Amino acid sequence: MPTTIEDLPKINVVIISHDHYDHLDAKAMKIFSKRVEHFIVPLGVKGHLIEWGIEENKISELDWYQSKIYKGIQFILTPAQHFSGRSFTDHRKTLWGSWVIKSNNLNLFFSGDSGYTSSFKDIGDKYGPFDLAFIECGGYNSNWADVHMFPYEVVQASIDLNAKSFIPISWAKFDLSIHSWNEPIIRVTANSKERNVNISTPMIGEIFDINNLPNDHWWKNYPTN
Repeated sequence: MPTTIEDLPKINVVIISHDHYDHLDAKAMKIFSKRVEHFIVPLGVKGHLIEWGIEENKISELDWYQSKIYKGIQFILTPAQHFSGRSFTDHRKTLWGSWVIKSNNLNLFFSGDSGYTSSFKDIGDKYGPFDLAFIECGGYNSNWADVHMFPYEVVQASIDLNAKSFIPISWAKFDLSIHSWNEPIIRVTANSKERNVNISTPMIGEIFDINNLPNDHWWKNYPTN
């Protein structure tokens, strides 16, 4: 990791997309919670946090299309085409989703994990246009096409959302499929260029300004395997 939990400053809000282990780690959350004012999570995920010792009054739990305003920022849980569960037997006992984050001068979208779905167009029509969308772009496989997107679908999702620019996420940290670690970013940048879609590609841990989004192809400096 480029930083540690101990290095992080005080954090106002943490949003969770779903309870899969690569998105919700118990050990990390127990340490992380000491720096967080409030958590906003899908239905059912609150129980995990309480079990790990996080105070109930620090947690808001939402259904799809419900919203929470915290310190003047609106957080809306929106649909995603995925699933939940922390074992092979408890799938879909908690909710999963994507997030719309709106302030007076900024409108963001965070996809969580999702297969390609018409919900992106619905969300774009209802809540867009977005200044920036963070869209998952990794761990794809033809057997998982319903729950993870191929790179060309990521680009289409950005178009459907009516995003001015998008950042592909969730493609370099966890090795969940048989493709090389950098295949998703190679394919999604190529498809974005072909379709004249604005894409930003910050390095993991890089701090950036939304008015000056990074687009260096930094992965070319690293080996494929």
